[in-house]
Amino acid sequence: MPRTTKIIRVPRPAPGSFNKHRPAGILLQAQLAQLRQALIKHHAGVEALLAIDLDEIETEAEVAEYARKVGALLHPHHARNPKP
Repeated sequence: MPRTTKIIRVPRPAPGSFNKHRPAGILLQAQLAQLRQALIKHHAGVEALLAIDLDEIETEAEVAEYARKVGALLHPHHARNPKP
């Protein structure tokens, strides 16, 4: 079944609504904390893959699994669930 995409139009902010000198509010601070957590999670995933010794990967199945993990990390929007 083809996916349907719903386009949500977001209006442009009013001119002058951005003030680069205004202190960040609670919502922006929360978003900042979430961005940091996402980076930490991403970094942990990269570190785990870099810790794998490539000399220990010997079979095509092991190469495919490693490539799947790297691909899922680099392109999470295209990642598929592995077969059981």
